[in-house]
Amino acid sequence: MSKKEFDTNITEEFFQDLEHGLKEVINFLPDATFIINTKGQVIAWNKSMEELTNIKQENIIGKDNYAYSVPFYNERRPILIDLALEKQKKYEEKYLQFERINGTLTSEVFVPHLGERGAFLWAKARPLYDSEGKITGAIETIRDITNIKLAEKKLRNSKADLKEKVNELSCLHKIIKFIKNPNIPIDDIFLGTLDHIKAGWDGPHPLSAKITFNGTEYKSEDFKETPYHTRHIISINDKEMVFDIYYSEETEYIDDQKKFIKQIADEIKAVIEFKLDWLG
Repeated sequence: MSKKEFDTNITEEFFQDLEHGLKEVINFLPDATFIINTKGQVIAWNKSMEELTNIKQENIIGKDNYAYSVPFYNERRPILIDLALEKQKKYEEKYLQFERINGTLTSEVFVPHLGERGAFLWAKARPLYDSEGKITGAIETIRDITNIKLAEKKLRNSKADLKEKVNELSCLHKIIKFIKNPNIPIDDIFLGTLDHIKAGWDGPHPLSAKITFNGTEYKSEDFKETPYHTRHIISINDKEMVFDIYYSEETEYIDDQKKFIKQIADEIKAVIEFKLDWLG
């Protein structure tokens, strides 16, 4: 064997060992990671990718034509790793968040076909280069952030619930203070209550309100009936009072606010019964 042939063999063995070592490192990374070459063929697919997608290495290595996108989108299409090799605005715009800095792409996206109900994923991708600066492929790392997103949503809902309760208490306090004024006629009690409800609740779900008592209807300003409706009926001195609330859209708070409406109706009942008894 000549010295040149010997040096060539040593060089080939070195790079083979280097490639093998790199794949071993990637294989045991905690985040799901895979690599494609410039032909779009999968050349590395680590254990975390197997766990995330339920696709084994032996069933994906060497595959091309966007085979790696199928577990996420149930179709063959460019994903973040492809956008690291070629800009495609059409697909970049589909991400919830997308950022490209110095050739490194970072994104957040909801993928509908991963797991039973889809998943929120954070991902980072970038091109890979050889020693001469030539692009040889791309690498993508993926992290399932579904639990984080669900926790954030739960926190937002808790804040919204708290805000709603504060609005209810503030509204109830103003109504009680208003209707207990001894100089206010019964008709104005109904109309004033509706004004306070409209002002106190006119937020994420603008509403209309109506009180029907003794054959007379009292309506809030810009009253409009909608399909999203709750009702409370109460008897005042053997006369029926009907309290109707209409929402402009479906809201998760309807059931919770039934209790609040009952509180208002009970306060009105007490005040009006007192006035009617006092008037004889």
